[in-house]
Amino acid sequence: MSELAIEAIGLAKSYGKVRAVDGLDLRVPEGSLFGLIGPNGAGKTTTFSLLAGFLRPDAGEIRVRGRTLRPGVPRSGHLIALPQDAQLPAGSSCIDALVILGRLSGLDTRTATRRSEDALLRLGLADLARKRIGNLSHGQRRRVAIAQTLLGEREVILLDEPTAGLDPIVAAELRTLVKGLSGERTIILSSHNLLEVEAICDRAAIIARGKLVSSGTMDELRRSTNIVRVLLVDVPADPAALLAVVQKLAGVRQASFEPGDPKAMALMVDDAPGVGADAVVNEVLRALLLAGANIKSMERGQSLEQRFIEETQAPKSAPDAHT
Repeated sequence: MSELAIEAIGLAKSYGKVRAVDGLDLRVPEGSLFGLIGPNGAGKTTTFSLLAGFLRPDAGEIRVRGRTLRPGVPRSGHLIALPQDAQLPAGSSCIDALVILGRLSGLDTRTATRRSEDALLRLGLADLARKRIGNLSHGQRRRVAIAQTLLGEREVILLDEPTAGLDPIVAAELRTLVKGLSGERTIILSSHNLLEVEAICDRAAIIARGKLVSSGTMDELRRSTNIVRVLLVDVPADPAALLAVVQKLAGVRQASFEPGDPKAMALMVDDAPGVGADAVVNEVLRALLLAGANIKSMERGQSLEQRFIEETQAPKSAPDAHT
């Protein structure tokens, strides 16, 4: 197993009779860009707050690089969190605000100034260093807020909904920026935007009803090895006959046309005797072409959204929980 940047063990937090986080175990490998996702009421925001030290857990343990962080002990030097609604002083210049934050985290003035200048340069804000934060655009202010997470050396960075409220172009630029920070830093990104998580994260965890329901690499979550979607140009004249062609192939576990889309064939494939799933997919496509099907495209795996919906469908009797 790779080195863990963060390990949460048996985390629990209740609000009165509501169990918002219920024995949560979470493991974040060093250097990963890790997405934390869940439906409303899943306990995602509470989990973020527990990791950041904003809340005390009722039970459980949080370790950063093997070191247990005690409740109430400052996270400085270990974690740095940027809440969604984080605000910087509107009357301060970008550089002054960052230097003050660096000093508050224990840096001397010279080091805080140097790191603040480096962070602004890294985020494309060097020419705005002396500009007042109140005169910046929403996207620029968000960039300055992210710059503060770079003032330390190796802290794990927690970002809560970093692109919320931004226009699509600025949000795309910010996603590119965050992705560029991965590898050298471990980043946990909490987001409701599944397309965003799928686009930039290399790993993710799905939380529902205060518990971890699934965690892994993006390929593992999408189950890219055994789910295949074949889109046809035309609706087949005899759908049952076309399904029969592929259902008899070794390695095809299931085949059907998607409800509401008679041009889309969904298949589940496994390794067949002597060949892998890739060879099975190739044989499926060959058989469809020989049967006269006109193939428009083929996709492997399910989307993160599909997996998310599958994993988080709550039983009707499940109690409500805080976020």
